[in-house]
Amino acid sequence: MQRRLKLAGLMLLGIAVLATLGYHWYLAWVTREYGQHLPRVDITVDTTDREYYVFAPYSAPDAPKPLVFLLNGGDAGHWRFPQQLAWQALAEELGIVLAVPVGKYVQDNEGAWQLNTSASTYQDIDYINHVIDDVARRHVIDLDRLYAVGYSLGSMFAYELACHLSHRFAAIASFAGSMPIRPSDCDPKRHVPLMHIHGVDDPIIAYANTWDWKHWPTVGTMRDVPGLVAFWRSRYRCRTIDTAKSSSEVHTVYTECEQSTTVEHYQLLAGTHEWPATLGERPTYEVIWAFLSRYALPQTASST
Repeated sequence: MQRRLKLAGLMLLGIAVLATLGYHWYLAWVTREYGQHLPRVDITVDTTDREYYVFAPYSAPDAPKPLVFLLNGGDAGHWRFPQQLAWQALAEELGIVLAVPVGKYVQDNEGAWQLNTSASTYQDIDYINHVIDDVARRHVIDLDRLYAVGYSLGSMFAYELACHLSHRFAAIASFAGSMPIRPSDCDPKRHVPLMHIHGVDDPIIAYANTWDWKHWPTVGTMRDVPGLVAFWRSRYRCRTIDTAKSSSEVHTVYTECEQSTTVEHYQLLAGTHEWPATLGERPTYEVIWAFLSRYALPQTASST
């Protein structure tokens, strides 16, 4: 009996060791395949330690360069952004600096990025301002050409930038996000050009329905995607609508808006919450960059 118990104990110990080794192998594989590999920069915002990752091209080191923020979803942690390696290749070719911020949970928030920003919850807006200034100290940046691209929760935070940092960001693109129906404070001085991409079959951030956070009452109800696009189109007083349809997507462009801005929307007819590899026949990152790069801040905006 004792021999059997010892044998069973050894078997359980072996299983535990294999499970531990398997977990560590899996963790190492996930980190290698999806973890952030760019240089990390540590900064202090007020009294809070924060960090971000940065890619700077080798080409033309003294030439002023655009700066693109890649805003992750989920926990906005130490993971690569969708198509990041392709973004890096594009950045090296065209001379673009990339910044990948890292989110930070605040007590009572359900997400790593602060949504529905108000005067008492300005920590992430302050953080992005610090990252801009820190990158500009380390690299030669064209401050009239700052852009943001957001995915999922990062997409939602991108709209916070449109509300609160319209004097810094020239244009914004987002995929699979939304914004509150009743934002606490969203009265931007400048109309930031916007592109929103969203899958009709997204099971996480619904396309056609409003929804509520489970444990984040200060954010309130989030817009459905048609309502999100209508909010910005109405705010910008866009007068012209052009629509192009294909078997996979509907691309709508709102133009003749105030301040010569535009709002674009890609409705992905079979899209889910997964970042799309292409829009039409072009890689998604190329389509987004073609949109962003059309815009720069007016001199009066960048100097304020």
